[in-house]
Amino acid sequence: MWALLPLKEFSGAKQRLSDVLTPAERRGLFLAMVRDVLSVLQSHPNIDNTLIVSDAAEAQQLARDFDAQWLSESSLKVTGLNGAIQAGVGVLADQGIDDVMIIHGDLPLISSADISQLFYVHQQQLQSARKTDAAAAPTAVTISPDERREGSNCLMCTPASSMTYRYGSNSFALHTAQARQLGMPLRVVYMAGAACDIDTPQDLEILVQRATSHNAPHSYTYIAEQALTARVSAPEASMVESLVETKMNAQLETQARVERAVDIDMQYGWAG
Repeated sequence: MWALLPLKEFSGAKQRLSDVLTPAERRGLFLAMVRDVLSVLQSHPNIDNTLIVSDAAEAQQLARDFDAQWLSESSLKVTGLNGAIQAGVGVLADQGIDDVMIIHGDLPLISSADISQLFYVHQQQLQSARKTDAAAAPTAVTISPDERREGSNCLMCTPASSMTYRYGSNSFALHTAQARQLGMPLRVVYMAGAACDIDTPQDLEILVQRATSHNAPHSYTYIAEQALTARVSAPEASMVESLVETKMNAQLETQARVERAVDIDMQYGWAG
């Protein structure tokens, strides 16, 4: 399986953090978060390689640093997040690569165990499809959403070119609806690390609380160097309680219990 990582311009990254970070700090934090994501992808045994699609000046150097492939949006003659993803998937399909995980750069807390569980669930779906119809090419969609079940933070698709990607507002609902329309087996896996995208000051508070030199070393180092901990207020009690409850619920699920929720197989797990 290949990973596809679309990246926006770093200079304008994370506008919703403008109240707590300067433009230079937002760029630096985003770069650190992307490095954490690429570190996990580079070392994961089930990820063959990563394709970065971006016009950002930093993208080519990141590809060199992490032995990834890079294509610019301008070379693909596309603009915007969905255009970049669709074009990147198309390039991989032309190379015979149908198994693709689309992931984003603002997931510094994602772990190798998160990706392993997503991969395992996705492979289960493909194996089941082969048993059902050995003559047909297997298809499957596996999504790990954000905390609010609005975004598609990690999305595995086989074949990836079969989807029309609709990232942006309510992408989780749009992608699950499209999978159903296409008749593709669909599973949703909730993982705390994959669910924690850093967009708002509240998200940043969570990152400051949870990042360590082991689970998000680049972000952790940047936060320490910029003394962000002192400027970011401690999370409200309700936020901390929510995180604790999430972890406890996931642990009780023992990483494997599947339940039916609004006609979607939802699997919970906890790693880290």
